[in-house]
Amino acid sequence: MSTKRTSYSSEFKVKVVLELLANELTLAELASKHNITTKNIQNWKKIFLDNAVIAMEPAKAVKEYKTENDKLQHEVDKYAKKVGQLTIERDWLEGKLASLDLSTKKSMVESKLENISIVKQCQLLGINRGTCYYTPK
Repeated sequence: MSTKRTSYSSEFKVKVVLELLANELTLAELASKHNITTKNIQNWKKIFLDNAVIAMEPAKAVKEYKTENDKLQHEVDKYAKKVGQLTIERDWLEGKLASLDLSTKKSMVESKLENISIVKQCQLLGINRGTCYYTPK
């Protein structure tokens, strides 16, 4: 029978790490007191100490976060613009392809393309893939 994975709140983790840093109890004693593994406490302590700088300089952390957020937002805007442009171009091409006859569409299918399969080409052109494989006798 499997046991459910326990998740601990951040307040609890901080409380345990502060107890460890106070040196009142050893790591093993603290682990048995709270019924958790010593590895968990060691991991929490490492994370706590690695992020202690943020507590001393919160303005710097906020500034870095905002800078990173602005950079990512700029990239997202750039990609959204590109997707919009490609969508407009694709819709225009679909309109032009609809006016072509079947023999012209069949002649557009290239069997030697590595990036786009024949099935995908037929799907994009709006023709049945069987027409590309079938040769009349």
